[in-house]
Amino acid sequence: MNDKNTALLNEYFKKIKNIRTRAELKELNRDFSVLFGGKDRTPGYEELTANVYSVVSELITLREERGKRERRASTELSEAEHSEIYQVQRLIDYNLFTYHFQPIVRADNGEIYSYEALMRAGDMQGITPFHILKYAEMTDRLAEVEQYTFLNVLHFLKDNRELFNGRPVFINSMPSVHIDPASSDEIGRLLELLTDLVVVEMTENSEYNDAELNDIKEKYRGLNIRIAIDDYGTGYSNISNLMRYTPNFVKIDRSLLSGIQNSPNKKHFVREIIDFCHENNILALAEGVENSEELRTVILLGADLIQGFYVARPAPVIISSVPYEIKAEIRSHRQEREDGKRLKIYTAGNGERVALDKLEKEGFSVIRVGGSYSEGTVTAAGAHALETGIRIEITEGFNGKLILDSAALSVPAGRPCIELGEHSSLNISLNGSSRLSGGGIKVPPSARLRMTGEGSVSISLGGADYYGIGNDLRSTHGEMIFEQDGTVSIVSDSHEGVCIGSGLGGILRIGRGRYVLKALGSMSVCIGAFNGDADIDLLGCDIEARTAGAHSVVIGSLNGNARTDAKFSSIKCKSGSIRTAAFGTVTGHSSAVHIESVSISVDIGADTATAFGALNGISDIRIERSSLNIEAEGSSVLLFGSPDGNTSMKLTDVDLTAVLATQLDKCYYAEEDAVSISGGRYRVSVNGSSCALEN
Repeated sequence: MNDKNTALLNEYFKKIKNIRTRAELKELNRDFSVLFGGKDRTPGYEELTANVYSVVSELITLREERGKRERRASTELSEAEHSEIYQVQRLIDYNLFTYHFQPIVRADNGEIYSYEALMRAGDMQGITPFHILKYAEMTDRLAEVEQYTFLNVLHFLKDNRELFNGRPVFINSMPSVHIDPASSDEIGRLLELLTDLVVVEMTENSEYNDAELNDIKEKYRGLNIRIAIDDYGTGYSNISNLMRYTPNFVKIDRSLLSGIQNSPNKKHFVREIIDFCHENNILALAEGVENSEELRTVILLGADLIQGFYVARPAPVIISSVPYEIKAEIRSHRQEREDGKRLKIYTAGNGERVALDKLEKEGFSVIRVGGSYSEGTVTAAGAHALETGIRIEITEGFNGKLILDSAALSVPAGRPCIELGEHSSLNISLNGSSRLSGGGIKVPPSARLRMTGEGSVSISLGGADYYGIGNDLRSTHGEMIFEQDGTVSIVSDSHEGVCIGSGLGGILRIGRGRYVLKALGSMSVCIGAFNGDADIDLLGCDIEARTAGAHSVVIGSLNGNARTDAKFSSIKCKSGSIRTAAFGTVTGHSSAVHIESVSISVDIGADTATAFGALNGISDIRIERSSLNIEAEGSSVLLFGSPDGNTSMKLTDVDLTAVLATQLDKCYYAEEDAVSISGGRYRVSVNGSSCALEN
């Protein structure tokens, strides 16, 4: 094609943009007749112009049909509808869409799981999503709505990823409409960048043939994008059709949930849907929950996720948490599902002394502290011999004191007897002898716990994974400070867990008191962290700790880095494990141990063990003016650090007595310039022979 014809073709396409009828096209083609009737010997030119003419003719035909529909619709619209359709056209023409985000929460604890992006018409009063879709369909512009929905939301996610804290966003889609290839390519590129943040939500009552559905699934699965089915329970809903989609989420339609608490038929149908979802590894989401009884019913039926105005309304800003009262209600309904009985909650007044035996006789199972007051003091009083099936819940943001006066609390294994709310600060004051059974004290990351008083508390734990005072194995714990004068006793023989601490660690300061800890599961930590880094200060305390099982740590972290600073204390450790560290870490990268003026007794029986430091990492050990009495037996046991020799140690005025029975020939491995020993007495025996410590 020569340059002249190329210029003419470009000009022709510019004109085409404004052509709406075949009559206008006929006139335009006459003006550019040289393009279609002229002679050009360039190979393929005639075929090219014929194809151009065919495509343009089809395009103008479609525009003409669309114009007829618009005119026909216009004659049938009322004056108000004329105004509405004008506003919707302007909305689409200039992409004036905005979006609100509605939280979707977990049905087990009320925490936000994800959000749904909901289309809004900016500042256009009275224009709802219903109006947008109605008039977009009437004027054949649904494809533009689909295009803008994806592009607008995906660009917002890309630019504001930190606002969502890793939680995904459900984006509504109409897969049967076809958007232009350029936009489709851009959407694909954005989806590849945001696979962890996107769930595509499709309406289930759109009936696709198998080929169309397979193309849709292949497209999103190829991008690792999860799929949700919306409005399940309407339209073409049936199990067979659902299996064609193989979604990750099923959203149970609002029509099935409205008034469900009073409808046995709806309960039966929804239970069948939820059971089917669970059998096929699909999360069941109850949408449109609008009151407390609907919320309770869907949780009792086993829904995994909840969405609705009662839980949280859509908002233009991303909220990080739903109100505490809603979370507490969700947790209580979940507990009712697990226990088979409805909770009865007693709200304690500020300054009230609550008699536990009286509450139990009246059928209460939960005492709530706070709510109507943000500061104050509540006393939970009982007799140590009288165990009650009551737990205590501290509301979000509460700042005050809970006095345990010979209180006996108990819960099913795996739940806390006392649970601090987010951003709360609680002083638990011990008076007399209190007892917690089944679970201990939960301290979420944003909360603060201070333990005081002259009394004692014993905690007996159950459940496969446990924590005594702190948080679960998937979480960090808030700041915990122990300043009581009495005894804290914690015992567990369950699978794995932490007596004082959490899975991922947190600030832990033990300033006074006596501690008797027994962690006898297969993997256990007495004080510190399970997988995260441990940050531990011990001052003026008396600790007696025992571990057993496959892997264990007395003070430190099982799988993370550990820092322990102990002063003016007495510590007795006994561990019978396959792999263990008394002070330090088993698999963590590093351990720093600083001990000053401490009396320590360690008794280890293990295949592989170290008394101080990292079993397989960097050890930094400083011990001053302390008394150490250590007995260790096993195939590979050491006093300090690991066999790889990555150990530095400084011992000053230490009275050390150690007896090791091991296949190793030393009590530590370290470079000569990494060891400093001064003052004190050192009596070390390895396999019956005296072993001198050297600088």
